[in-house]
Amino acid sequence: MSRFFHYDKVSGEVVEGRAPCEEVTGDWPELTCYASGVHASQAGELRDFFKQRGESVTVTPQGDPVYTSPRQRKRCLKMRGFHDRNSYS
Repeated sequence: MSRFFHYDKVSGEVVEGRAPCEEVTGDWPELTCYASGVHASQAGELRDFFKQRGESVTVTPQGDPVYTSPRQRKRCLKMRGFHDRNSYS
């Protein structure tokens, strides 16, 4: 059987037990998705594809989409026929 210890910031001591999870705040960092990118010559077509479907996705000049949230990433990958089994949402 294992025992767990953590540093308690309030008391300033090492105590037994699991540390409470800290709440993560802030925005999701923008993610440039190289795996779902296209050739640089097709970057304009990908921009138009997202624009026609009402998505505000930035596409780099190299053809890589930049997603602003996990939900947007999942939604956009699905509309293009991709499925990320290692996704955040």
